[in-house]
Parts: sequence; structure tokens; C-alpha cells
Amino acid sequence: MEIKRQTLRAEERKKLYRDMSSKELRQYNGENDQPIFLATRDIIFDVSTNPDSYGPDGGYGVFGGRDASRGLGKMSLDDEDCDRRDIKDFNDYETETLDQWIRMFLHKYPIVGRLKDSVCGKVPDEWIEQMKEEKARGIDRSILPGGLGDDDENGNN
Repeated sequence: MEIKRQTLRAEERKKLYRDMSSKELRQYNGENDQPIFLATRDIIFDVSTNPDSYGPDGGYGVFGGRDASRGLGKMSLDDEDCDRRDIKDFNDYETETLDQWIRMFLHKYPIVGRLKDSVCGKVPDEWIEQMKEEKARGIDRSILPGGLGDDDENGNN
């Protein structure tokens, strides 16, 4: 019965999947029975299946409904490191730390969309390749029309 209920909740959440602004993202923080979305490097993930970590009372709850790029890269839970999306000052270690988080998210959580007010730039080619390889194996983590990383509206790379 619990699995059926979780499946229904997941289907309801999919109706919310779309590109959104940082302001729109803020409402999806797990409060008031809302799903939990977080963004990193302009990709929005649905982390609702892990409320113990990303929910309002979770260890990483500060990231729910927000851009977590800076906080994850710096391994910081400080509020001041949330929604600060400029990571140009990251050293190699911080960049690799952020990339490791994103690789984990790609394996565990569905992609909701992208932030409309993008500042980090394009999605790295290695992530697009990883997603294409997974799609070829029958694992499609993107719910975006045409998938993540397409160069035009028609899906032509």
C-alpha cells in the first residue's frame, strides 16, 4: 500500500516539472506538503524521496527550494551560501566536490527542469554524455521535452 501511495505522489509531482525561476523554486522546499526540489548548476532535481536529508528538518534542509551550487561545492550549510550561484571563484577541489554531488544527483533523482535565470552557463558535456549513455541503456532521468542538453527545440545536437 505504501509503495502505491508513493507512486501516486511521484506522478502528482511530475505535473510540477518544468523550467522555473529561482523565485518559483523557493516554494518547493518540503513545507506545507510541497515536494522538495533543489538546483545546482542550473539543473533542478526532485529530491522529495529523501525528506530526511533535504526536507525542512533534514541535515541538508537549507538547500530545499534553493540553488545549492555554492553550498555543496564549499561543503557549507550556511544560509549565506544558498542562492549564491556564482562559482567562478571556486578552486579545483570545490569544483570537483560540486561535480561529485551532481553526479550523485543524476544517479538518484529525476531532473525537474532548469533555472530560467541561469547564471552558471551551459551544462557540462560530460553530464550530457552520461545522461545519453544512461538513456541508451533505458534509463531516462530527464523529463524535459527533447531531454537535457539538446541544442535546439527540435532535439538536434
